[in-house]
Amino acid sequence: MKVFIAIVLTIVASCALVEAKKFSKCDLAKKLANNGIERASLPNWICLVQHESAFSTSATNKNKNGSTDYGIFQINNKYWCDSSYGSNDCKIACKSLLDDDITDDIKCAKLIYKRHGYNAWYGWKNHCNGKPLPSVDSCF
Repeated sequence: MKVFIAIVLTIVASCALVEAKKFSKCDLAKKLANNGIERASLPNWICLVQHESAFSTSATNKNKNGSTDYGIFQINNKYWCDSSYGSNDCKIACKSLLDDDITDDIKCAKLIYKRHGYNAWYGWKNHCNGKPLPSVDSCF
């Protein structure tokens, strides 16, 4: 019985690990470009993600106001994703921002950017705005 439980726990842990992904700079740049992000703006997006989530799709952050940021872009549940906390302007479940398929995350991030620009993200404001940005030239 103990062996069975150990096997089940190992399988469950393995499944959880498959769900999360840590992107490399170039993999993320290519994924962003393939989802409609202009090549010229990729350095800003890469810098933003680096400082928001360290390229991890499973990143979360609980904020002082009680809201939570989810996923690679740290999308907040007060405005953008479905939770009991606030509105859902991106029409997306917050938990879907934590898997390794970031297509829906990118769509939501593009909406946020359209409304607020990069200033919607403190990671970008504090670490990227007016500072040297990472190059993605070698990625393409």
